[in-house]
Amino acid sequence: MADNRPKKSRKRRHRSPDIPAKRRQTDPPQASQSRPQPYIPPNELLRCLGLFLHQRCSKLSPSTIWPIRWLRNIDTHLLVAGYQSKNFLSSGSVVFLYMLCRDLISPEIDSMEELQASLLTCYYITYCYIGIELGYPPKPFLKGGSRTAFWERCISYSQIMSSKMMKINNDRQFYREVLAELKAMGR
Repeated sequence: MADNRPKKSRKRRHRSPDIPAKRRQTDPPQASQSRPQPYIPPNELLRCLGLFLHQRCSKLSPSTIWPIRWLRNIDTHLLVAGYQSKNFLSSGSVVFLYMLCRDLISPEIDSMEELQASLLTCYYITYCYIGIELGYPPKPFLKGGSRTAFWERCISYSQIMSSKMMKINNDRQFYREVLAELKAMGR
């Protein structure tokens, strides 16, 4: 059976020469929010994080290298174990980690073990929040102390920081502020 309905004509719509094909004007607030961030290598941001921890924990005066080694060792372990296909330590993950450390690592820490436990708990939360897997094994993040203490810290830290974790993910201006603060540590 043949279809007897009239066919719709396909007319080309021509644009007026007065109207540009793409509008190039944007709101000034939108333009500033969509501006790409300058690339800062993760190594540079890790160095700044190490300097921050050195200043924050002045009682211990930890070397700026040790915290970076702790983080890199875990990153390498999870890469080799197949939990990730590439290094996790990127500029964005270091900024997120710094935000957690800034608010959660106390200047009153008494030992390197306590600093390492607190830093690695922040790192585990960073992995769980930003990482590609649904769950990561806690074993590489456990240094000294008990599993129970680790999980209690994870829950406590997550409750304290949940609003900021959402904010840094959704608010570019807040991300820029945290990034600028971290970069300032390296000066």
